[in-house]
Amino acid sequence: MDFDITAEEEALVFHVAALLQTGHSPTDDDLAEELGDEVRPPLQSLLDKGWLVIEKERELTLSTIARHAVSSRRDIGGS
Repeated sequence: MDFDITAEEEALVFHVAALLQTGHSPTDDDLAEELGDEVRPPLQSLLDKGWLVIEKERELTLSTIARHAVSSRRDIGGS
């Protein structure tokens, strides 16, 4: 896993995490519809780096390590 991600990629990880927390499992097409096609390159980068994984029916989810990283950052933020 590549821990070096951009601020844009980090924001996207947290966006996907928030969607997952509400019970929505987005696909790349869902995110492109919501955020625009310019989201596709950062999505692919996060897949390549191991932060996101594709599950059944092209649904995106966080990798195990990404879930831990998101959880740790939320703990630090105090929310």
